[in-house]
Amino acid sequence: MRHTLTWRPLAPLCGTAALYTVQFQGEFERIILNDSWLDAAQCQRTPHTHCDLTSDLGSDSDYGVRVRAECGQQVSPWARLDGLFNRRETLLSPPEMAVAVWGDGVRVSFERLPQTASVGITFWRQGREHEASAVVLHVEQTPALFSALQEGAVYCVQACAFLDGQARSSPTDTHCVAITNHEEPWKKPTAAMVTVVVMVALLFAVFWSVGHCKAEGCHTHFQKEPLPFSLQPDWPMERLPCPEKVEICEPIAALLLVELT
Repeated sequence: MRHTLTWRPLAPLCGTAALYTVQFQGEFERIILNDSWLDAAQCQRTPHTHCDLTSDLGSDSDYGVRVRAECGQQVSPWARLDGLFNRRETLLSPPEMAVAVWGDGVRVSFERLPQTASVGITFWRQGREHEASAVVLHVEQTPALFSALQEGAVYCVQACAFLDGQARSSPTDTHCVAITNHEEPWKKPTAAMVTVVVMVALLFAVFWSVGHCKAEGCHTHFQKEPLPFSLQPDWPMERLPCPEKVEICEPIAALLLVELT
């Protein structure tokens, strides 16, 4: 849904490069605003010979488009489209499709599709094109999954886009994939979860056994090793007696006085 205006370059009649200006006119400008024109925001005095009008032509109304050239001080007359443009007449390009094996099926996804678009998917087994199946899905219903396929077989997919139930794009290239693995997508995360649960259970059993081990069993399984000779002290560890304190006494001379009255 990109709308690009292109034009032939101006003949080199002046010494400077030509610059181009683009304007557009919708039904509102034509009827309500007295036949006025609006400047295309990205294409004012541009040296290019193309203009992206996707954001300017943003409704399903009929638009007029015109362009003129400037060469130095000279300005050319406006050149207009032969008719009016309506985006409902846009030629849709093929959708961007990705095809991948998903377990025992094929997953088909799309990118950069408008929210109002639908996709038509044609699916068949290689060599059995006459048995091809077709389905039309809204963009919100994608990605599509074709499951329960035969292992070792090759399956092919082709798609096209629809807009408003009318405009249809050209088909995509055919994408073919082989079903070589029946492993379900949920098996890997399930196996990882089971492994984690088993490891937690083993650790719990080890710690529980250590905490509830009987004395006889613990001595059997956990023997105390003697201290290595290099870590043993080189001197005997003896407790020295503490000498008792002796009270020192000194003789004191006393004088007795007797008084007669």
